[in-house]
Amino acid sequence: MTKQEFLHELQIALQGELDQAAINENITYYDNYIREEARKGQSEEEVTARLGNPRLIAKTLIDTTGKFGAGEGSQYYSEDYGQRKEQSGRGFRADYSEQGGWDVRFGGLKLNSWYGKLLLVLAAVLIIVIVANVVAFLLPILVPVILLLLLYSLFFGGRR
Repeated sequence: MTKQEFLHELQIALQGELDQAAINENITYYDNYIREEARKGQSEEEVTARLGNPRLIAKTLIDTTGKFGAGEGSQYYSEDYGQRKEQSGRGFRADYSEQGGWDVRFGGLKLNSWYGKLLLVLAAVLIIVIVANVVAFLLPILVPVILLLLLYSLFFGGRR
């Protein structure tokens, strides 16, 4: 697919779903991206094939931006994203990096790195251990209480 075909399909898919400024911003972004990759020696067809289906990209843009709003999600597709990325050091953030993969961050921690994944697994294990200990602590208390309530309702619950 040529660059013009890609951009045309993307524009058609975005039309009526985003405001015109957001559509123009995203068309400009992808036009610049394809032009920059072609300048590095790749053909337009290779770049558009690697980007994928423009309708899927449009759906992602619509989902992250919201109908007729530039919203918070549009920052990932703007030309000044590098500046915004430097300004925002907190919170969860995901963007498509220049190296061709997703860069998922929570604050300064890169979650899709090996240590980020390790920390996520350790956090999940810690949560499971805490929940299991709370349940193990409360179980000996709750079982007799529940049995007493059931017995009470069995003997005295039917009388009003």
